Amino acid sequence: MRLSDYRQLAKDRLNGQWGINVGLIVILGLLTGAIGSVTGVFNSENAQLGGSFLLNIFVLFAFSYALYYISLYVVRGGRAELGQIFIVFQKGYYVPLMLINILAQIVQYALAALFFLPLLLQAGSSVYLSLIASGGVTNVDNMSTLLSVGLFALYFILLIVFLLATTIISIIFRFAVWVKFDYPDLSVGQSIKHAWSLLSDRWGKYILLQLSFIGWYILGFVALFVGLLFVAVYVNTASAAFYDQALKEKIDQGESA
Repeated sequence: MRLSDYRQLAKDRLNGQWGINVGLIVILGLLTGAIGSVTGVFNSENAQLGGSFLLNIFVLFAFSYALYYISLYVVRGGRAELGQIFIVFQKGYYVPLMLINILAQIVQYALAALFFLPLLLQAGSSVYLSLIASGGVTNVDNMSTLLSVGLFALYFILLIVFLLATTIISIIFRFAVWVKFDYPDLSVGQSIKHAWSLLSDRWGKYILLQLSFIGWYILGFVALFVGLLFVAVYVNTASAAFYDQALKEKIDQGESA
């Protein structure tokens, strides 16, 4: 399939249900914000950060993964429904998908620890630890430190490489989630292995598909928040179409999960 075919398939499947899909993103955003706000009961900033981390690990991830399920369901001819936002808590999905999420978080922190190690040697532990905790995003105080010791160029290079690596990792884990939805009996390791198999000879095409939406993201920004919601639905559905086609091709080749 051509890149335009994935985009056209997404538009065809979303015909008549753009509203419900955008609405589900809004509902999930509000729900996530409401659940996340419970950490405000803690007086300590560290306690709030710890609470947010635990909520993400054990609860909030489920709503992000629900969007993956919904996009794949729509691609296969279904109509999105409100109850699907809780799909991860049903049918035995929760524990294995939580493990996938935990593993994804561990890999991201490990990559951050590895890529920003040179900054530990040059700029100090406070900058290093904050970069690991924030996924490479520095704050005003850390930026002044980096500039003062002349390490901004090194930080920028490391950040670009880190973002590329984490993007690849996030793609693998997204496909692993879809695999787990399709094959609940597979272990977490088998799901990740099969996700890699689906992507192994399709990396370039998948990345080009994502890049093909740059213009839509620009239009979404022009249309402010509402426009970006429609773009998010469009991208999620086209990405699910890519996964679904990759899976069909593997099955046609006689390969199974």
